[in-house]
Amino acid sequence: MDAFDGWPADATTFLAEITADNSREFWAAQRRRHAAAVHAPMKALAGELEPEFGPVRVLRPVVNRRFRPDAPPYRTDTGGVATSAGGCALAVVLSATALSVTAGHWSFDASQLRRFRTAVHGTAGEELAGLLAGVGEGALDPGRPLVGAPRGVRADHPRIVLLRRRGLQLTRSRPAGPWLATREPLAWVRAEWHAAAPVVAWLDEHVGAAERVEPRPRPVQPAPA
Repeated sequence: MDAFDGWPADATTFLAEITADNSREFWAAQRRRHAAAVHAPMKALAGELEPEFGPVRVLRPVVNRRFRPDAPPYRTDTGGVATSAGGCALAVVLSATALSVTAGHWSFDASQLRRFRTAVHGTAGEELAGLLAGVGEGALDPGRPLVGAPRGVRADHPRIVLLRRRGLQLTRSRPAGPWLATREPLAWVRAEWHAAAPVVAWLDEHVGAAERVEPRPRPVQPAPA
């Protein structure tokens, strides 16, 4: 495994350029720059995080447009995702302007949402409120709140703000700069994921992983006569 020594300045330059020109022609001419300046350092970062956080899946540069046909064909960022024991996503993403980390669930599925609200109604909800209060201002992503109170919940419930949530994800970002070309990003990502650990542990215990949706088999077309 190669040691992580940071991203060269060309990494954010490349990401800015592919944001402006997300074409197959640009990618074909510049893909070696992506491999050297963007992808290789991301793989090295993932490798150094793995002993503490488990496998870190590095995002592919090509966008899967099967369900998003209007999406640009190539990612305008790079990143990696680890998964906690209970299914929380721990992510790191480098864009042309910032390095960001997240921890939690951006969106709960139906079963997770039921478990989350049940827990928030009880004493576990008080614990979560305390954990979030200790995280620091600006760390909690707004997620997907409901317009009003969930059905059957009074609008004056002491934890109505939490009960209105449809996801819970901690987020922090730092502007891009010369620090990216050092080992500092590794220390920062590691520290931020550790700081999120109490909230991740709460989600693992009380919410758990999303239900796995098995793909439906495609119908078999009869052979032509």
